[in-house]
Formats: sequence, C-alpha cells, structure tokens
Amino acid sequence: MRYITALLVFMMMSLAQVQAGFAQEAVFPEGSSVGLVIPRNMQPSSTFSGFEDPAMGATIVLTELPVDAFAQISAKFNAEGLAPTGIVVSGAAQDWQVKGASAAKYIHGSQIASGIKYRKWIVLSQAPTTTTMVTMQIPDGVAGAPSDADVEDTLRSIAVRTPPTLEEQIAALPFKVGDLAGFRPIRAIAGATYLLTDGPQDVPASAAQPVIIIASNLGNAPEAAARMDFARKAFASLTGIKDVRSDNESSAPADGGEWVDIDGSAKDATSGDALYVAQIARFAGDRYVRAILIVRGSEKDKFADRFRRLAKSLTIN
Repeated sequence: MRYITALLVFMMMSLAQVQAGFAQEAVFPEGSSVGLVIPRNMQPSSTFSGFEDPAMGATIVLTELPVDAFAQISAKFNAEGLAPTGIVVSGAAQDWQVKGASAAKYIHGSQIASGIKYRKWIVLSQAPTTTTMVTMQIPDGVAGAPSDADVEDTLRSIAVRTPPTLEEQIAALPFKVGDLAGFRPIRAIAGATYLLTDGPQDVPASAAQPVIIIASNLGNAPEAAARMDFARKAFASLTGIKDVRSDNESSAPADGGEWVDIDGSAKDATSGDALYVAQIARFAGDRYVRAILIVRGSEKDKFADRFRRLAKSLTIN
C-alpha cells in the first residue's frame, strides 16, 4: 500500500535520537541486519533498535525498510525533501561507503523536537535485501558532545549483514502479540514496528488487503491526563491517508495499564477509496505501544473485531 510505505518512511525519518565515540567491531542489535561500532558512553537501547546515551540525551536509531524503499527515500534526500520532517539540512547529500551495501548517501543538519534543537546525521544505504537508515542525533550545545569528525568516524563503521529471519526479528521486538487473530506477519522494522496482513500479498496495493501496524514508542509515554489527547493527535496525523475522522473514542484501565481505543473513517490519499481506520494504544507506566488497522470501509465488519482481539493481546516487555 502506498500509504503504508509513506507512513513508515515518515515515521522513520521523523523519530530517532543519537551520538558518537568508539569500540572495535560493529555491533548488531538483536534481530537487526545493520550495525556499527558503538560510540563511547553509549549502550544498547531496550526500547528501539539502536544505542543511546541517556545522560546526554543522544541516540543512534537503526532502521530497516524494504529494499525498494531506497529509491523513494533517496529522491527526497535533500533540503526540500526532508523539510516536512522538520530537518534543516546543512549542505548537499554525499555519497558514502557502507560495508555490505551497494549504494549509500550521507546528509547532516539539525531538527527541533519538543523544544530542543538537535544536531542530526543520517546515512541511507541499499543492500541486496534491505534498505537501511542510520540516524544519529545529539542535543545542540550539550557538554562533552562529540565533534562532527567523531560522528563521521562512527558512521564510517556502519555495516550491513545478511538479515535475520522474520521470526528472529519479531522475537527481538520490545512487545509481544499473544493472539495474531488470524493475521499474518509480513515484516518487523527498526526493532520497534511490526506489520501484519490477511491475504497473499506481502506488499498490499490500493487497500486490497488489511494492514496492521504495531509500533512502540521511542520516548516516554504522556502523563495519564494527556493520553487521550495524545492518542487523538496520533490518530489524526496518520500519513498517507486523508480526511481522517474519529467516530468513537474510549479509555479503560486493564491489566495494570490503560487502553485508549479510537476508530473512524478516512480516505486513501492516492485513490480516494473509503477506509476504516482503528487505533488501540496500550499505556503502561512510562511506555506505550500502538496498534493501527487500515482496511477498506466495506470490510470493517470482517476485520474490526479480529483486530481488537489482536490489539488487546499486546504486552510490553
């Protein structure tokens, strides 16, 4: 689905947080086919595929996308193309060398998120079976931060290996789905996102099949009083669809957390087809995971209850 590809690309280019320093060999997070030499003072993250320095507020996010995503993203790997994500680019994209990749591009700049300005570096690469994106981000002006040269040294250590199996990638996700409700797994992305469908196509076109996206957060969950408003905004801002309308909203405590359930209608941004969209977010402490269903409006009754069964089986590791 074109809106699914657009949604994933935007998600992966908009999040991410990072830094740099050294070790000796590339380290690959569990379930990931992209790795690098871990910078000094950084550690593997327990909430996303990558590394972080909590004291500095810096992160390295390792993202994997379908192999054909490279052409789509590289076409927007410039100041104009990255502007919608809030990234302000410094200079033109450069060719880059990544072990195990046939092509790679590097760009750097800055981005403001939650009122904080970050220095940002991105390396996009194409390997035989995957597109990878390594995003490094450091709060601007933080004491003891690495120099641009140090960051570039870290980015030169990026390597791509033969990808783990889908089962290994799913096992490495920071959440578990207890009941697939008959849906079929098709991909795990960036160690934090899980895609499922019902039907023979692995890349459903024009809403031909339902798609479920399950994604965990890369930061802290909102306070209890702000969760419904947070969920509403997330629902309304889904990328690749338009005219999103919320018809039902509810919130209820369960299993030591809180469930926020929103559903409604939308249209495919390209074809204009009527869609049914549902979002269920599970909040637990300072973390959350969000499940989204996008399906043709005419097939709501066929998939809505199954989706809710799947979503309500989510647990956070």
